[in-house]
Amino acid sequence: MVHHLTYSTNILDTFSVLSSFNFAESIWDKYEKYAIPKIQDATIKLRGSLFYIKDLTPKQAEKELKSLNQIIPVLYKSKEMLSSIKDKEFQDFKSAAIEFFDTIDLLHDNLQDIAKIHSFYEMSMSVLSEDWNSKEDQHWDNY
Repeated sequence: MVHHLTYSTNILDTFSVLSSFNFAESIWDKYEKYAIPKIQDATIKLRGSLFYIKDLTPKQAEKELKSLNQIIPVLYKSKEMLSSIKDKEFQDFKSAAIEFFDTIDLLHDNLQDIAKIHSFYEMSMSVLSEDWNSKEDQHWDNY
C-alpha cells in the first residue's frame, strides 16, 4: 500500500483558515464554528500521517522538508500572534491552533531526522566513490 504524503497542501489549507482569523465580534461565532473543526481535522490528519513517516525514504523526507521549510516562518508568526491572545472567548480557537502548530513542529522534527540520513550520504558520496575501489581499504566490503 502506497501512501502519498502531501504535508504542505494540508498545512496550507489549514493556514488559510487560520489567516482569516478576525476579532470582529459580529462574525466570530460563525467563524469559530467553521474554523475549529477544520483545524482539528487537519491536526488529526497530520498526526495520523506521522505513523507513515517511517515509510519515507530519506530523499522523500528531504523533499517534504524543503516544501515545509517554505511555510514554517509564516506559521511561526501566526503562532506567536495567537500565543499572545489572552481573551477567554478565543481560548477554544487558540487551543486548536496551538495544537495544530505543535503537530507541525513534531512533523518537522521527524522529517529532519529522516532527511539527515540522506544528507550524510550525500556528503560522504565523494569519499565513498574514491575509496570504494581502493585495494587497500577493504573495510568498504562490509557495506
